[in-house]
Amino acid sequence: MADNEMLEIINSHREGILQSDIRKLMGIDSKKCSRMVNKLMKEHLIRRDDELAEGRKTYRLLPIGFIGPSERHLKLIANGIFSPCTGCNLECYPETCYPLNEWVLAVIEEEA
Repeated sequence: MADNEMLEIINSHREGILQSDIRKLMGIDSKKCSRMVNKLMKEHLIRRDDELAEGRKTYRLLPIGFIGPSERHLKLIANGIFSPCTGCNLECYPETCYPLNEWVLAVIEEEA
């Protein structure tokens, strides 16, 4: 049950959360926290990146699974359509690109 609680906390922090902070938040000791983190990592639910915080080595815990677009990526979505230019390799002119024009119209509709 505590593993699920930890996973929920990690998933709610899109940019990750320090392992030391989650330990304090959950009120558990560092040994138990490490065991829980290792279990979630073995299940491929989170990843752990080295980080230096206040001069001490700690880890940033990050969710692996897709939990939806972040705030900065929401600007690329209109009417559920992701910006067609992202990853596009067509050689076209923006003025005559049908997918781009459709997306721009969706952006305008959302703002109205």
